[in-house]
Amino acid sequence: VERTNRAKAEKNRSLLSREIEDLGNRLAEAGSNTSTQIELNKKREAELAKLRGELEEANISHEGTLAALRQKHNNSMSDLGEQIDSINKNKAKSEKDKAGMERDLQETRSGLEEAMRDRANVEKNCKMTQALIVESNQKLDELARALNEADATKKKLQVESQDLNRQIEETENS
Repeated sequence: VERTNRAKAEKNRSLLSREIEDLGNRLAEAGSNTSTQIELNKKREAELAKLRGELEEANISHEGTLAALRQKHNNSMSDLGEQIDSINKNKAKSEKDKAGMERDLQETRSGLEEAMRDRANVEKNCKMTQALIVESNQKLDELARALNEADATKKKLQVESQDLNRQIEETENS
């Protein structure tokens, strides 16, 4: 029994030795993996720090670009506002000028209509005056004829009167 127990103990001891050796190997392997992992972690942290620095620089650069773009946008908006104000002023002036021109046009039209009415009245009066002139000339011609006839009759009567007076004198003298 003692031998069997010794053999079992030897066997257990050799098994335990192998397990301890395996655990040592694993520990050594894990130790080397850990140092490798630590170096990898340091490299990754260095890369991460580098990337953070680049990201920070990029953010600063983008903020500067964004500020410049905002300034440019604000300047453009200011210029556009001034242009809109100028256009609105010109529009108001144009509308005022248009209203003045429309008022002048209306006054001119009214004046033209009045002048056309006056012209029509003048032409009507002219025609009436011409008709009166024609009528007066006709009456004048008639009066001139009547005067000529009366004059001729008067001369004729004077001649007859002279003849009769001569005849009367001759008769008295004879």
